[in-house]
Amino acid sequence: MAGKIKAMWTNKDIRNRILFTLFAFLVYRLGSAITVPDVNTTDLVNGLGENSLFAMLNLLGGGALEQFSVFALGVTPYITACIIIQLLSMDVIPHLTELSKAGANGRKTLDKYTRYLAVVFAFVQSFSLVYGFSKAYTGLIVGGVTISKILYIATIFAAGSMFLVWIGDQISMKGIGNGISMVIMAGIVGRMPQQFSSAWSSLISGES
Repeated sequence: MAGKIKAMWTNKDIRNRILFTLFAFLVYRLGSAITVPDVNTTDLVNGLGENSLFAMLNLLGGGALEQFSVFALGVTPYITACIIIQLLSMDVIPHLTELSKAGANGRKTLDKYTRYLAVVFAFVQSFSLVYGFSKAYTGLIVGGVTISKILYIATIFAAGSMFLVWIGDQISMKGIGNGISMVIMAGIVGRMPQQFSSAWSSLISGES
């Protein structure tokens, strides 16, 4: 095993791919810790633990949701868009069906449609998320809830989500593995130390 690891590391191309992937993970984790402006997450952090659905979304996002960070949405809008485009390509919309059977050029066009749809989903989900949380936690947005602030935060969320999709593309081209899958994995793995610490405190130490 040690010999295989050494052989991989001495290969310049593999080494560069590994380093690039690790750098992309670092950018992702840093972005997940940057809270958007004019947001107070104190009540949000406490409330997420009481909602299993949002707790799961928070886990998949590596804790970005409870931080209300620029990467709070993760790559969820893109995944949703991929699923919808694939479903519509199954003899639902003839044009999309033809593209799915048109080889590399057709797949490239479908991918372009997927990204356009992902931008729409990202903004809609961002607006819904910010609006819903601002109603559930009245102190979430500093200075009061206004449409302009909701749109401002939603735009940041949408931009962060599409930036993550771009990072995933870069990992696919210059790094290791499927970029989107690696981004999702990085979020889950990045959250594991805190999960282990909480489990130890509650189960072993008896702390609440």
